[in-house]
Amino acid sequence: MSKEEYLKGEQKLQAITIIKTGLAVRMRPKEILSQLTKKGIVIGERTLRRLKLEIYENAGESIYDIYKKQIGGSLFDEIISYEEMERQCWQMYFQANKPQDKIRAIAQLRMISQDKMKLSRNFPISIKSEKINYTQLRDDLKELDDEGGSKTNSS
Repeated sequence: MSKEEYLKGEQKLQAITIIKTGLAVRMRPKEILSQLTKKGIVIGERTLRRLKLEIYENAGESIYDIYKKQIGGSLFDEIISYEEMERQCWQMYFQANKPQDKIRAIAQLRMISQDKMKLSRNFPISIKSEKINYTQLRDDLKELDDEGGSKTNSS
């Protein structure tokens, strides 16, 4: 008889999230188990296999689908935020009166561009190849901004 306890509720959801991330970054089962142990979730290899099977059955076609749904969306948000930071740096550059301020803006822009490049290197090629309609995205964001009355318009 196994001494493991069945995971229930919030603890099971947290374990599944850690396992999904581990699968997406190609961790070995022992590495996934150590990550779970660090978070206070102690399970055996048998339970890990059962949870992985549950993830595969719920995911659809492949582990790539899990990556695309779970991690790809957050990467897209990060890329959009980097682009917004780049725009802000260019605004700071053109509005700066002192050369020191221009140099700071350019230095910050360089660091943001490096981070964005690192992020794009880790993003799967097939997702990169999908075309994004930036004009539609911009229009959608403007509509959301107009409807929500965000803080950016009130400042």
